[in-house]
Amino acid sequence: MQVKSVLEKREQEITFLFTKELIKYHFSDDDGTPKFHKFNRLKKIVEYWYNNKLLVLNISDKNYKKLIYFEEPKKVVDHIARGINTHINTSEYIKPVFNFYNRFGSTKYVHGNTSKDVYEAKKSHINYVAMDSGWEGICAKTLEEIPEVISYAKNQFLGFRIPYVKDGNDKGYFPDFIVKVKNSKGIVKNLMIEISGMNTDKDEKKWYVLNRWLLAVNAVKEKYDYEEWHFIEIANDIRDIKNQLINAIINL
Repeated sequence: MQVKSVLEKREQEITFLFTKELIKYHFSDDDGTPKFHKFNRLKKIVEYWYNNKLLVLNISDKNYKKLIYFEEPKKVVDHIARGINTHINTSEYIKPVFNFYNRFGSTKYVHGNTSKDVYEAKKSHINYVAMDSGWEGICAKTLEEIPEVISYAKNQFLGFRIPYVKDGNDKGYFPDFIVKVKNSKGIVKNLMIEISGMNTDKDEKKWYVLNRWLLAVNAVKEKYDYEEWHFIEIANDIRDIKNQLINAIINL
């Protein structure tokens, strides 16, 4: 297909195409059946995105917006989907999709060999913490010392993965630690800790953790009887990690 033929398309054709792709990737049920009854409402969202959010750099002719047709459809609709419900991200709108074969994982299945330095753990169900960096060793030692920490596990051989999307590609983010804690009111919570600083795709990882994953799993915590989940990133001076963790834990 040539540029000329795309520029001759009507804008309605472009928005119709991406509405179908949006339904395909983001508004289908667990069996992959499209929810076409939402088509008209989603088409209005796509049209708004096309008219108000899609920019053509260094070209004044808005007709060239139609060249988005050549972009990977999933990449485009993933971007549109991120803007849906951002002001009302609540349990009414965000629901988790569980692994069909393994809905809930457990540390009792953790087993593996490593050549990394290790830290012997007392509060962890796993006997050693495999350290990718010295920071993780400091974090493990600090978790052992904080009274509010009930137990913890380094996310090594555990397979604890949070899905996210970057440039239309499905990826996975693995937080460094998973911790069970008690806040100042004695309420038990789950806390994910990121130590390494998320060297790649940091913005995407944090967005999906805070705006999708946490909202989804916390929406059904009563139904499946597990503690609420939270997230913290230790991004400043590692020497102050104990104060950062204690302040985060007691205020959960």
